[in-house]
Amino acid sequence: MSVHTKINSFLGLLAGALLSILGKSRTKPTAEDFKRIEFKTSTQRMGVRFTEKIRDVFRFRWLTKRRGT
Repeated sequence: MSVHTKINSFLGLLAGALLSILGKSRTKPTAEDFKRIEFKTSTQRMGVRFTEKIRDVFRFRWLTKRRGT
């Protein structure tokens, strides 16, 4: 290792240590944050329309997933 590499490694270690001590910690999410992120899935609100043929194909899968939970 050259002298410059050793100095850069030491300075990087020093900067990392200082940032871990003095760095700003993340705030924990609050209930308001979860309410803002949570959304109800509605295909009509998204602008997606399913025909009856598509609904008939997937209805059995939707019902089994719903019953399983």
